[in-house]
Amino acid sequence: MPSLSWDTGRHLVLSVLSLWKHQHGGRVSSESCSQDQGNGASSHRRWLMLIQAASSPLMKTRDSMNSGSCLSTSTVAVPTVTGSSVVLSACGSNTSAHAASLTDTRMCFSKKQDKVKKRVIWGIEVVEVLQWQGWTLGKEITKSLALKNLSLKTQKMTYRSPKTKFFFTVIPQPILLSPGITFTLPIIFRPLEEKEYMDQLWFEKEEGMFCVDLRATLPCHSLICPPSLQLPMCAVGDTAEAWFCLENVGDLPTFFTWEFSSPFHVLPTTGLLEPGQASYIKVTFHPLLAIIYEVQATCWYGEGSKQKSSIQLQAVAKCAQLLVSIKQKRPEDQDAEGIQKVLHFGTVAVGRTAERQIKLYNPSAVSAPFRIEVAPDMLAKDHTFSCPTTNGIVPPGGEKLVSVSFHPETLDVRTIDYLSIMPSGCASQTLLKVVGFCRGPDVSLKHCCVNFSCVNLGQTSEQPLWIENKSDCTAYFQFAIDCQESVFGIRPAFGTLVGKARMTLHCTFQPTHPIIYSRRVACLIHHQDPLFLDLIGTCHSDSTKPAILRPQHLAWYRTHLARGLTFYPPDILGILLREKKLEQDQNGALRIPTEDLADASALKYPLIPPMTEYFVDGTSDIAIFPPPVSIEPTDVDFGACPGPKNPYPVPLCLMNHTKGTITVVWTQRSDCPFWVTPDTCDVPPLKSMAMRLHFHPPYPNCLYAVELEAFAVYKVLRSYNNIEEDCTVCPSWCLTLRARGHSYRAALEHHIPQYSLQAPKLFPAVSPNEPSYRSLLLINKGSMMLTFNLAPQSSSDISLRPSSGLVAPRAHQIFLVCTYPKGNSWKQHVFYLQFNFCPRYLKEVSMQSREEPLQLKLDTCKRVFFKPTWVGCSSTSLFTFHNPSRLPLEFEWRISQLHRKVLAVQPARGLIQPSESLTLTWTFSPLEETKYLFRVGMWVWEAGLPPDTKPPTTTHYMLRLVGVGITSSLSVKEKELDFGNVLVNSKQSRLLMLLNDGNCTLYYRLFLEQCSPEVMDDGPLGTQAWTGMGAGGRGGRQ
Repeated sequence: MPSLSWDTGRHLVLSVLSLWKHQHGGRVSSESCSQDQGNGASSHRRWLMLIQAASSPLMKTRDSMNSGSCLSTSTVAVPTVTGSSVVLSACGSNTSAHAASLTDTRMCFSKKQDKVKKRVIWGIEVVEVLQWQGWTLGKEITKSLALKNLSLKTQKMTYRSPKTKFFFTVIPQPILLSPGITFTLPIIFRPLEEKEYMDQLWFEKEEGMFCVDLRATLPCHSLICPPSLQLPMCAVGDTAEAWFCLENVGDLPTFFTWEFSSPFHVLPTTGLLEPGQASYIKVTFHPLLAIIYEVQATCWYGEGSKQKSSIQLQAVAKCAQLLVSIKQKRPEDQDAEGIQKVLHFGTVAVGRTAERQIKLYNPSAVSAPFRIEVAPDMLAKDHTFSCPTTNGIVPPGGEKLVSVSFHPETLDVRTIDYLSIMPSGCASQTLLKVVGFCRGPDVSLKHCCVNFSCVNLGQTSEQPLWIENKSDCTAYFQFAIDCQESVFGIRPAFGTLVGKARMTLHCTFQPTHPIIYSRRVACLIHHQDPLFLDLIGTCHSDSTKPAILRPQHLAWYRTHLARGLTFYPPDILGILLREKKLEQDQNGALRIPTEDLADASALKYPLIPPMTEYFVDGTSDIAIFPPPVSIEPTDVDFGACPGPKNPYPVPLCLMNHTKGTITVVWTQRSDCPFWVTPDTCDVPPLKSMAMRLHFHPPYPNCLYAVELEAFAVYKVLRSYNNIEEDCTVCPSWCLTLRARGHSYRAALEHHIPQYSLQAPKLFPAVSPNEPSYRSLLLINKGSMMLTFNLAPQSSSDISLRPSSGLVAPRAHQIFLVCTYPKGNSWKQHVFYLQFNFCPRYLKEVSMQSREEPLQLKLDTCKRVFFKPTWVGCSSTSLFTFHNPSRLPLEFEWRISQLHRKVLAVQPARGLIQPSESLTLTWTFSPLEETKYLFRVGMWVWEAGLPPDTKPPTTTHYMLRLVGVGITSSLSVKEKELDFGNVLVNSKQSRLLMLLNDGNCTLYYRLFLEQCSPEVMDDGPLGTQAWTGMGAGGRGGRQ
């Protein structure tokens, strides 16, 4: 250690201790040093030890460096400052959750100080710049300059003091550094003005000189970011994202604003960074073209936003491609390339859901975002096809399975729809045609008539009857009869039939009066037309024995009904038969004698659709045949009858429209709260009878609803002795009366109904002026009875059957609803079901209907253009039209006989299903060089009409077709091809350029005739031929 004066040593020690105080918060007093000044040699030795500690190099072993342990108390820590920026990993559409969280919020954080940049000169490691920041006028700031010997020999050097008076250090002395030793030199900065200061500290070695820059800077704005950012490759129309770090390395809070151009977007575009803070900046790339993008984004900041930092944004956009295929193909599917893909679901039971899958394959090098859309329909509620996956991403070289569901609700309809699979950007979309057919239950009865024959009064007869479901789907059925209040009974009266199942029903007959009994009971089936079951039987007593009713009598009765003979009693019909005013046909039925046998045989009972028979049953204003007997009203609501007095009876009017006296008998149960008086009466011809309906609720706070039953029969049929001709026997007529009421008091709340209602949204499509029907299913899920009735505020343009009734616990009720669609616009029908006689328990049911228009949507604005065509050749053009209605339509193109040699279409006639698009091929074959203009008509009518039947309504469209017949010629560019000298058995080729001088495509055949030179032997001449096609205005090489 070289000798130092006391003042110099004291000054050096104070400088070192001052630096230690600045970094470790210790306290050093100059007085303690001055006190030791006079202590002689011992004090001098103590200061020398401090000087040696201050000037000796800092040492760390390799283990201590790796373990990261703290320095000892004699180590002076030198702070480091960083200025580098961090670039985060970029990601595309499938960003990880962590990276995505960075994009949601702008994150600012304090940057850790990076290490000071150092350099090694002749084995000496030293910093490039020693910098002072955040200084204050009038105060001294000390920093340490460390020099480390990285060589394997002792280094000797000297240094010079800084030139300016603002930077100074200890008096320059020679420095000896052993290998691996660090020497720390304190440098003091003493500012006198508020400005930037710069100086240099020079070191001299035997190899040469080097310097360390000394800088003291004023507080300033400074933001740094990486010079460039490469975003991941992205598909056109997709979005890629990346992040980088914007850092405030200045001394002041700094506002910044980003300036960028499309297709890049920078977030956040503006912000504030505190000194030492950094912010993650998100860059979004959304290209519209498949090109290479290089865009510069500029960050403006500082006073007046005059400073800037720039980053070069680089990205590549490519077109994505998706290949669509069908998974687990069926024979009816179409999955070949180049034709429209068709996905068949086959036949699916109504109410069920079938699911199939399509496969999306991405052969491109970028992720392929896509979206799937169902073709727009006239009404969104009519979509039976659905695709839960509306959008997604297929990775490069990856596959994705997409499920398509078919949930039909309309019976016996072939449903067609289209799914558009659209990749992002410029890739072409794939149109997938989906087809499905809806099948409902197929329920049938073993017999349509159950004959109990003759039963004595007071006895009961029972017969079995099985009901079968031939379809695969579950069927809900219900017989429209109140078995407790009828002489006939069916057990069970309601139930479910699984697919391909059969159930045995037990039919009973327990008569209450000795008369003829006949009742036609409807079997309601959810999603199927009703079935009808005739129940007939005859009751004899000891004194009264009417004629026994047989199934043949029902057949004769229906024929007599069509011929208008049912209004006459059997005795009058017998007289007319004896007087030859009536006669019997080949089936034994009566008819009026006529010379025209064709007219007489035509009067037969018509085939009535089941729905029509159920709704038009004579209880309303419309009837297929006038009812012989009727009663009004047919539905009575007593409302609240809490007691203690019984409600007033409701008057009834029973009318006899026949020309004979009838006997009316009411079926009454002894414990029934409803009954009619008188229970038995005779009504003269064409007269009416007044009756009374009574209600006496036996229990309070209960619901009551029944269907009462009465039978009307000609009085003459009470004894079989009155019947002369068997064909004159007429069955009885069954009259039904619905009655309901409750005994809840006004202060008590009715029990809450627990139910589910399956109600469709649309009425099926029907022909104009035809009724449309739907079925609804109500299930009582509670443990108490449930009553229902159609609320008065319901729409008047619909008819609901039954309109009131009672549903037992865990039972179901099937409704049939009917309307007549009118107008081509959708009309909404709203009706309300009230439960348990409480106005609060209303269920609103909304359905829509419309009269389906016979319309087609034609593409290309009803115009078709052909490309210029060479006379004698043909060209084709495609034409597409769409059926937007819900009815299948037939079409026919009618081309004039004059133009059939020039113009043709394939197919000229056909069937187009609902929501289907059909593509036709028009063929143009000009016969002369001229411009052709055609107007062709297309006639459209409803499909499904009987053969040789003229459509009641047709719609026609006119299509304009334009084509030009032209002539053209071929020419060659070279008139002569010179092959030069060719060696024998070698080959030489030349190109022959053919030019099409016209504007149409030409088909050509090229003949080459080879003429051999004179040879000794007579060999055959060689000829060759080529065929090809040349586009108009182009050349081809041969």
